[in-house]
Amino acid sequence: MMLLNINKVNPTPVYMQIVKQVQDLIEKEALKPGENMPSTRALAERLGVHRTTVYKAYEELWALGYIESTPGSYTKIRKRNKIARREDKKTAGIINWKTASSVGSSIIYNEYNKYHPETNNGFSVRHPDLIDLSRFNLDQTLFPLEEFRKSMNRVLCEKGKDLLNYGDHEGYRPLREYIANRLQIHEVDISADEILITNGSQNGIDLALKLLAEPGRKVYIEAPTYSAVLPLFKYYQLELIGIPMNNEGMDLALLEKRLENDGNTGFIYTIPNFQNPTGITTCQNHREALLKLCEKHRLPIIEDGFEEEMKYYGKVSLPIKSMDKNHIVIYLGTFSKVLFPGVRIGWIAAEKDCISRITAIKRFSELSSSPVIQAAIHEFCRQGCYDLHIKKIHRIFRKRMQTAVSALKAYMPADLVSWKEPVGGYLIWLHLKDCKISSEEMNRIILKHNVAASPGEFYFHDLREEKYFRISISTLDEQRITEGIKRFASAIREIYKNS
Repeated sequence: MMLLNINKVNPTPVYMQIVKQVQDLIEKEALKPGENMPSTRALAERLGVHRTTVYKAYEELWALGYIESTPGSYTKIRKRNKIARREDKKTAGIINWKTASSVGSSIIYNEYNKYHPETNNGFSVRHPDLIDLSRFNLDQTLFPLEEFRKSMNRVLCEKGKDLLNYGDHEGYRPLREYIANRLQIHEVDISADEILITNGSQNGIDLALKLLAEPGRKVYIEAPTYSAVLPLFKYYQLELIGIPMNNEGMDLALLEKRLENDGNTGFIYTIPNFQNPTGITTCQNHREALLKLCEKHRLPIIEDGFEEEMKYYGKVSLPIKSMDKNHIVIYLGTFSKVLFPGVRIGWIAAEKDCISRITAIKRFSELSSSPVIQAAIHEFCRQGCYDLHIKKIHRIFRKRMQTAVSALKAYMPADLVSWKEPVGGYLIWLHLKDCKISSEEMNRIILKHNVAASPGEFYFHDLREEKYFRISISTLDEQRITEGIKRFASAIREIYKNS
């Protein structure tokens, strides 16, 4: 006889108590395949519950594959595979995922395992007093949470039913119209139909690559460049051509020479404003020359404008996209480096045909970006909160960058380390002159001084003997910036002492 214990004061519904106990008896082989189950009426009388409760339990057990029944016959225990428990997963599986993985996924998996640009080359030791100059997050104390909460509440109350459904593949129309109007500030004259909303700028890069990338196709990148884009290029099996950066930006003379001689060219990826990692901003002449060169060779440009809004010194040229009469520029923008990284809202601005093709890719890979978040961002911007927030962070980071530059001049040994003063943004790129010490030893010394910086090796697609570091002021106040640079300077002196 099947013995079950029902506790009617237990918060677990009675039918689920029946299900769990029968399931446990079957798993322990106390009930064997082929055995008859009591009728629903008989079991209900025995347990003192309503027959519909037992019927509901039997339905659940049937759905889980533990019982089977045919009209006019008994319900029987069914032979089925056991549920996989955690202890079973300790045994090796029968699939070798390494050999089953595609070439591209294997490449990006290997890159992922060695990718530590913001953990000091994989060193995980963290002291409570450590000052982190490596991470390119945003200062959470500056987030306008209350204003955004009100915007979110307002759109949910007014448009919640529509926003909780699937959204337009191109993105929330009012937000696209707002972005198109805002880009007019930067002299980018486009319509909402030439904008696609993305899940952050990184998603925008990936979508652009899905449009343009083919194995073996050449992509021309700044050397160094944004570290998180390099694994993506390798995933798509592109041939990376690094064009060195000088104080003015990408070496256009070398780029022109390469374009004259290379075949199977794909596109150029560039960050004209406050380049990550160097902080360099290219001048108007450089942008015009790059655009003219790419027009000559009919070469698409992916312009990463991730920090377009961080022009707090007012000395920055207009985007390359503003001069794009021949429609070769795919422009990437984002709210992540100005407002909240967590909302994951960015955009692509490009010719309508280009946007349509990227939209098709987005539609079949991720359907759409979140309509609720897009609507909340639009409401936040519509209320004027975005403009006020930008003015606030411009004021704050103008002061923080001035503090950082002053600290570098005061504490960093200029005979050992060089840098270029940024005209905005959050980043400063340091070059260690003639430094022969290993990266491992260098990182050990830096951490010993309770400071962290992002190693330069992660921003190059190939190995370099020169030693660089990127420092970020995006999360620190003036006091921590000064103390962090002071500690880093002490670490640099020790590095050269041991070199």
